[in-house]
Amino acid sequence: MPGADYIYPNVTEATQRGGLLERWHLAEPLGCAYIEIPADFIKNKTEVERTGQEIGSVLNRSSIELLYLQDTGLPGSLRYLLHTEPAIPRRDRHGRQVTASLRWRDPGWVAGFGDMLLEIEDVLSIPPEIIEIHPGDRRNTPTDVVAGMHALITAHWNAFGTEPLVLLEHHKDQGISTGSQIRSFWAALKKMHPEIAGLTGIVLDPWHLHAATKDDFLGSLGEIPLDALQAFHIHSDLRPPSPDDGMPWPQVFAMIDNVSTTPRIKPVVYQKSRVPTAIAFCEEMLASRRAAYAAPPA
Repeated sequence: MPGADYIYPNVTEATQRGGLLERWHLAEPLGCAYIEIPADFIKNKTEVERTGQEIGSVLNRSSIELLYLQDTGLPGSLRYLLHTEPAIPRRDRHGRQVTASLRWRDPGWVAGFGDMLLEIEDVLSIPPEIIEIHPGDRRNTPTDVVAGMHALITAHWNAFGTEPLVLLEHHKDQGISTGSQIRSFWAALKKMHPEIAGLTGIVLDPWHLHAATKDDFLGSLGEIPLDALQAFHIHSDLRPPSPDDGMPWPQVFAMIDNVSTTPRIKPVVYQKSRVPTAIAFCEEMLASRRAAYAAPPA
């Protein structure tokens, strides 16, 4: 795609969990560079019944084999992103609200989480290019998250001889949600493990940043280090964005256009019919900025 490398999102019409080829066949006609594969914990009644595990449980190998399709004959051009547990509230089989716990502060939990990802990738038969993680609650410090990212990269190198790009997705109601918190996280990473700075970074979600910062959105946006930005989630509360949805998109795309590499953009919409609209919006915003650069001086 001319303006960016797009990530085809986890649309509801696709077979949930697995199906690399099914998703690739949806993504390829739109020129997307990656597909998104979900890697959350047990998340609904159907999965509870199929696996015997409870809501919010880390998947074991037998559950992974039940939930994920194993395709053969994968094209060499297929690249995917593994989107891990977002720690959002869900209902268990008794109707109680359950939110999975992300315990980056617990090395044993991190090891178990990493093992789950490796098992998923083993069933899918190829490792991911990108892994997206979430910070969890405030009991996880930036240094806890950095240590977890380092552990995931090391585990993948030991298992597959590859080093995925491990990206942190900030969230409006989790421990890293504002520009200053993102800046503190990035400073902690560069101090603790500068050797992985090129293999890590931030997924900027402007809608979540706006929800967390309100009127201070632009100030908070300006606090985010440009060298931390590796990908972008573009949506308006899970709908395609538009110029009149209240988001300052020109400033957002000015930042996107200033990253040093081709931007990776995931349109965070979950219906197939909405994906082309969201991609077209992004292309128009990027094209308008580049046209402005190319215009002769007044």
